[in-house]
Amino acid sequence: MAKRGHSKPTKRQLVLRVRCSEEERDSWLHKARAEERSLSDYTRHLLSSEPMRRRARPPEVAPELLAAVGRAGSNLNQISRALNTDRKAGRALDLIAVRVLLVTLDRQLADIIAEHSR
Repeated sequence: MAKRGHSKPTKRQLVLRVRCSEEERDSWLHKARAEERSLSDYTRHLLSSEPMRRRARPPEVAPELLAAVGRAGSNLNQISRALNTDRKAGRALDLIAVRVLLVTLDRQLADIIAEHSR
């Protein structure tokens, strides 16, 4: 494996095929998942004898927070789509209205963050 920041990542283009029974495959998948790895990563670790680096787990996030941020992202996409449509149609852009929408969206995100940071 390539070291972080020191060299280009290794391009893996070859495929290694192994015949196995369904039970063996299930067992290997179970072991790989227990290590939070793909079967390829887990097998590569076992065959190369390199120590397996632990992946940092993503932080636990409240589903309500994800939904709120998703709604804000959707609003931003709608604003972008409308701006692009108007621009392509040659219509004048109301930059003051756009700024108001973006400031409103920024405040909504700040409120969401503040609410879930308590």
